[in-house]
Amino acid sequence: MQQKYSRFRFRLVLGIGAVVAAALCVQSVRTYLYTDAVLVPQQAEREAERQLGALMAAAHSAGISEPRAFGRVIEHTLESAGERVLWMRVLSAEGELLAQGGKPEGTAKIPAHWWERLERHESPGMVASTAQGKAFIAMLPFRTRPGHPPPAGGQHPPGYVIEMAIPLKAVAGTFEGLRQNLIVGVTASIALLISLAVIGLRAPHYLRGRYLESELQLARRVQSDLQPKPQPISPQVEFGASAVAADHVGGDFYDIFEADSGKIVVVLGDVSGKGVPAALLVNVLQGAIRSATVSRHERACERMNRMLCERTACERFATLFWGVFDPATSTLRYVNAGQAAPMLVRNGQNRIERLDEGGPVLGMLPSAAYTAGVVAMDACDMLVLYSDGIDEASNQREEEFGEQRLQELIRDTADATPAEVCARIMKQVGAFAGGEVPADDRTLMVVRFPLAGGVARCWESEEMPVEAVA
Repeated sequence: MQQKYSRFRFRLVLGIGAVVAAALCVQSVRTYLYTDAVLVPQQAEREAERQLGALMAAAHSAGISEPRAFGRVIEHTLESAGERVLWMRVLSAEGELLAQGGKPEGTAKIPAHWWERLERHESPGMVASTAQGKAFIAMLPFRTRPGHPPPAGGQHPPGYVIEMAIPLKAVAGTFEGLRQNLIVGVTASIALLISLAVIGLRAPHYLRGRYLESELQLARRVQSDLQPKPQPISPQVEFGASAVAADHVGGDFYDIFEADSGKIVVVLGDVSGKGVPAALLVNVLQGAIRSATVSRHERACERMNRMLCERTACERFATLFWGVFDPATSTLRYVNAGQAAPMLVRNGQNRIERLDEGGPVLGMLPSAAYTAGVVAMDACDMLVLYSDGIDEASNQREEEFGEQRLQELIRDTADATPAEVCARIMKQVGAFAGGEVPADDRTLMVVRFPLAGGVARCWESEEMPVEAVA
C-alpha cells in the first residue's frame, strides 16, 4: 500500500511538472510570435512617425512648403536615418506621386478606406516583403502649413500622404533582450519536458531500486541479528567480533555458540563475491552448520562441499574454519577448508600456532575429503580468526596490511580482552586502508579460553615477543 502511494505521489509530481513546463513553453512561444507580429510593427510605426517629424522639421528649417520640392529634404532625412528607413514617397491626397527618395519598390498607392482606418485609430500601414527583407510600409498624413483646410466632402485626409518603409530588422533590436529571454524560456521548458519524460520512463526502475534498497537494508538488519551477540555464551570462552561489509550485505560470516553437548562451536567463513548472492549462500551455510552434529564435523564439511558443487555455479565457493572446543578435554577439534589459518596465541609462550589442517575450499572439488586437526588448549590461550579482507587490506600505495602487522598488533594487545583486541585491530586496519569503504568484507573474531585445563593463569602485563609457528 505504501509503495502504491509513493508511486501515485511520484507520478502526480511528474504530471504537475509536465503541465507547468508545457505551459511555460506555450506561453514563451506565443510571446515570441506576438513580439514579431505586433510589437515589432508597432515599434516600426513609432519609428515612421519619428522620421516624419524629422522630415517636417528639416523642411521647416529649409523654408520648403511645397511637397514637390521635398526631394532634397527627403534625401537628407534618409541619409540621417541610415538603415532605419528604406524609402520615402510623398503623395497628394488623390494618390499622385509628388516626391520620393531612397529605393522605392512597387507603385505608390493609397489603400482604400485608408482615412477611415486612421479615424478608427487602426495601424496606418502593413508589413510587406521587400528586396531587403520584411518592412513596415507606413502611410502617414501630414500638412505643410498649419490650418490647411481638408478637401470638400471629407473623403481624403487633409494635406498630403507620405509613404515610408521601415525595415523590421532595424527596429527589432529593441526587443533583442526579450527575444533572448523567450528563447531561453522555450529551451528550458523543452529541456524540462525531456527531463520529465526521461524521469517518467525511468521512474519504474527508480521506484524498484528504492524498494530493493529498502529490502537490502532489511537484509542487513537480519544478517546483523543472526550474528552472535556480545553477551557471554559460556564461562568457558570469552570472545569479541567485528564485521564490516563491502556492500549492503556481506559474504563473510562468523558464529560462536554452545551446542547441546556443552561443546563450544567457533565458525568463521568467507563466501566468494559479495552482496545479495553471497549473503544468500551465507545463510545456507550457517543453517547447515547450526543443524549439523559437532562430533564429526569434518563429515559435515564433505556434505556441504558436495551440496555446493551440485547446486551452485562454479564461481560460487566458500572458505570455512569450523572449530569445536570440548571443555571436558580442553581440546579444540577443527576443520580449515581453505580459510586463512587462524592464529592460536599460546599463553605464556613466545609463539603463535597456525591452524591449517582440513582440506580445500568448499564448492570446488566434489570428491574432496576433509580431515580434522586437534590441538590441546591451555588456560587463556587466544584464538584469532580473520577473513582475507583483514590482512589483504591495501593502502593508497597498494601495500597490503599483511600478517606481520597483524602479529605485531596481537603481541601489543595480548593482555587486553578479546573485545579490546578486536577493536584495536579493526581500527588499525581501517586507518591503514584510509578509512574508505573496503574493497572486500572485513571480519575478525577473537576467542579466549580462560578455563582450559581447569586453571586460569592468564598473562598479566609483561610484553613478550611472538614467534610464528606454522
